[in-house]
Amino acid sequence: MEELLLRHAGLPRPVAPRRRLRVVAVALRTRPTSLAVPGLPPSPSPPSPLSATAPEPVLPSPPVAADAAAVLLAAGVPAADLRRAAGMCPELLSVPAETIAAALRFLTDEAGVPASDLPRVLRRRPRLLVSPVASRLRPTLYFLRALGVPDLHRRADLLSFSVEEKLLPRIEFLESSLGVPARAARSMARRFPALFGYGVEGNMRPKAEYLTGAMGRDAGEVVEFPEYFSYALGTRIAPRHEACAARGVRLPLPAMLRPGEAKFRATLDGCVGSTPPRRRSPLWHATWVDEFDDGETAKEEPAAA
Repeated sequence: MEELLLRHAGLPRPVAPRRRLRVVAVALRTRPTSLAVPGLPPSPSPPSPLSATAPEPVLPSPPVAADAAAVLLAAGVPAADLRRAAGMCPELLSVPAETIAAALRFLTDEAGVPASDLPRVLRRRPRLLVSPVASRLRPTLYFLRALGVPDLHRRADLLSFSVEEKLLPRIEFLESSLGVPARAARSMARRFPALFGYGVEGNMRPKAEYLTGAMGRDAGEVVEFPEYFSYALGTRIAPRHEACAARGVRLPLPAMLRPGEAKFRATLDGCVGSTPPRRRSPLWHATWVDEFDDGETAKEEPAAA
């Protein structure tokens, strides 16, 4: 692989430890980058007929990849995590090492991420390390701080999101499509920042339309329970609403969606012909609202940026 990369770039063999090049070579075999590296010619392989107009992919320069890998290894990132990160974000081995080092300094010095947590942050969101500090990471940090999102050092994966392209459109969707007041929309995002990771058209809009259409509910219910958007529409929200509608029962969203399947069925059976407890009643949390009690996982993963 190293010989192929050297011939492709027309560069002499770099003087580097064998271990570093071996790590990079394995990472590159995972998934080659599609971004062009300045100074390198395009790939000589013929383009696919299906993508005749797309630019040809270019492999990263071995010295650049080796330097990037060295910075990450020095920061305590295990080699296995580096290979996984290169597969998730191939640009990681195509940017200068200075860009990665600047992102690491920002995360520890400004965002407050402990150095021991950097490997975890990389596993979760490797794109953080290829995002420019001045135009992406720092503005997003300031926006989330102004919004009042707590524990940002634990939510560092949000910092790679664009304020204009990712964060504001989610808040504007809540205001324009659901009619949520601006202050309430900001409160939803502050209490449940995972909202920023969900796609508008593929996730939030279908669930919002189902809430106000088929379910006949008011948008105020998602203001109190923004986690509604984290549950799968086809396998969680719709089946449970239909089960409640068939029994003539109208459960609050947390009581309908949070419990595991066994607890939900037991609750539904007990509510037929009865009146649900008030929200301030001890029975609300003691009987209805609990964590998943049967080991199932019903929440959807946030959409990748």
